[in-house]
Amino acid sequence: MKTNNFIAGDKLPLEQKINLETARICWHELQPHFARGSCIYVAPELDLVDIARMIAADDSATIALLIHKGKISKISDIMAQQYFDCNQPMWAVVVRPYVLIQLDNTIVGSK
Repeated sequence: MKTNNFIAGDKLPLEQKINLETARICWHELQPHFARGSCIYVAPELDLVDIARMIAADDSATIALLIHKGKISKISDIMAQQYFDCNQPMWAVVVRPYVLIQLDNTIVGSK
């Protein structure tokens, strides 16, 4: 249960908790999540933690607008193959049932 941007039973604000759970990871480790259809692409110009917070808070109007603009989407098979070929490094955070991923242009090997 969420209350006032805190997670019940947790002393950290939601945004801070999400920030602490965000990590760099390579695509090969995300393959099982992609196979389940739970990987979501977040455009690099967006704030990954902010998007995760919006999804956790069920801000469906803002998320729908970003999906419509192509800023958030499911990972396509073509994207997945490109990421697989170079074991693309990226940022990721879990917001159940999704794994949000974002390419980081500062990581060597990113496209």
